[in-house]
Amino acid sequence: MVPLTFFLKVTMRPTGIIALRALPQSKMRTALRYVPPTTLIGAIAYPLFHIGGSRAETVYDRRTFRSTVGEVLGLFDWVTVKTSGKPRLYGALLKINTVYRGKVQSAVTSFPFAVMYGTNDATITAVYIINEEALAESTYRLEDIERAAWGITRLGSRESVVSVESVETGRADVIEVETAETSYAFPFKGLEVSGKGTLQSVVDWRSGIRDYSQARRMVMFYPEGSVRVRGQLRVARVGGEVIVLAP
Repeated sequence: MVPLTFFLKVTMRPTGIIALRALPQSKMRTALRYVPPTTLIGAIAYPLFHIGGSRAETVYDRRTFRSTVGEVLGLFDWVTVKTSGKPRLYGALLKINTVYRGKVQSAVTSFPFAVMYGTNDATITAVYIINEEALAESTYRLEDIERAAWGITRLGSRESVVSVESVETGRADVIEVETAETSYAFPFKGLEVSGKGTLQSVVDWRSGIRDYSQARRMVMFYPEGSVRVRGQLRVARVGGEVIVLAP
């Protein structure tokens, strides 16, 4: 029997700027071109916490602050994204003023971001595969997650404002195949890919979202359009589209 699992497909329209920092930051800050899985989870977790009556973004644990997102990580078996168009990276220099011990000081900093201007029909589509067992044991219902998806207003940084255009829910069938065609990002490990795309190192959210300087990372392939993937694949068919799941 083919296993079925809940999914949410959230289509968002960005305002033009996607400002996603490559963490941990340093003086040479860089921007991510595409949305990483950690940002997708954070984007839906924020309105989900509001539905649950919590507005806390961080908690103090073991003498350090950590994100509250860790409390809902188990609700998701996999998350991924596809982006229409190819964002361009910019790093503007900005002059900032600060007040230190009563004296005004000036400094120059950088503001790296990915720009999607010029592609008015650009969309970002996120897919969340839901862990039904974790959902049943949580205080949330599937309807809450769907409401939270409609409540997404930004991706990561405050500059990355988005408007949710549609939220599709349903059941995905998970199967094993040797070849698949997909437009969604997938882990680039032991696979043969035909087509264009961008490799991007991102935090592996399955190891937890706490201290990014110590977090495990994985390389994701973000397709430009659709690509053909070959290998020992486990895929989910989601509303007429295919996503490649992590091994």
